[in-house]
Amino acid sequence: MRKEHSSLQRRELGYELRRIRKRAGYLATNMASMLNWGEPAISYLENGSRKLPDGKIALYLARAKATTEEFDRLVALDRHPDNGYQVRPHPAGVPDTLPVITLLDAESTSYSTYDAVGIPRHLQIEPYIHATLGKHDHSQGPALDAVAQARLTRNPSATHKPGPFIFYVPESVLLASFENPVIACEQLVHLILLSSLPRCHIHLVPAGAPVADLGTGFTLYRHEDHPAVVHHQLPTASLFFEKEHDVAYYERHLEQLSELSLDRRETREWLSRTQADAERRLAEAQPVVLSRCAAETAAGT
Repeated sequence: MRKEHSSLQRRELGYELRRIRKRAGYLATNMASMLNWGEPAISYLENGSRKLPDGKIALYLARAKATTEEFDRLVALDRHPDNGYQVRPHPAGVPDTLPVITLLDAESTSYSTYDAVGIPRHLQIEPYIHATLGKHDHSQGPALDAVAQARLTRNPSATHKPGPFIFYVPESVLLASFENPVIACEQLVHLILLSSLPRCHIHLVPAGAPVADLGTGFTLYRHEDHPAVVHHQLPTASLFFEKEHDVAYYERHLEQLSELSLDRRETREWLSRTQADAERRLAEAQPVVLSRCAAETAAGT
């Protein structure tokens, strides 16, 4: 039996309530007993299928031992108009830790993504993540390591969802990664490996292709039981759209990208040629790099 459609806002709230309940060590039956609610009410709430009367969410959070920050944030989320538009602030370049992103990455059966300024986050290797976020003034350390690990768990090889997972990657973005030839080689090898997965479809957008400029990246998430959701990523905030006319706009953009991009085979051939060329240039530069390192070491002693 198909689940009742629910909005992203209701599912995000339910996801957070379930997480907080489990952290407290309570079963759904425990919460139902403590709140004197029926157990189905807990299930409907945590699945995003039902909105409770005002004040009930606050009661749930108090019983589940939510932190003050969680309490304030989720009560505000429950009261926010559920109008198909959501805004979530996050650290620069890091939407990964948003609960709504974790939810969408986990529950969506397929998605299509495009990023005008960087390699899509689902395809990034750890050194590329560190280098990219370093440009956003994130300091190296445990916090950045945690973000990198969270992002690595979202790659297409780590999910059992049927897909397909479709990525449109501009040629200019891939060539820009050559600022660091070592990272470039590793990232290209990773893309080649992922492109061999049946459900991972990587398409190169050639330089000069007349693609509409959206400024940054977006992902269109699809789910069998819920309406499609668009995640439009800005540097320090993420926007989420569910209205049909908004989703249709991004679907038309994806259709344009499909027409302008190389197919999967052509993309894989381009990646292989470019990776081989990058590896050759790296090998040629290696003596220079080693010589420079030796000189710096000698100067240090």
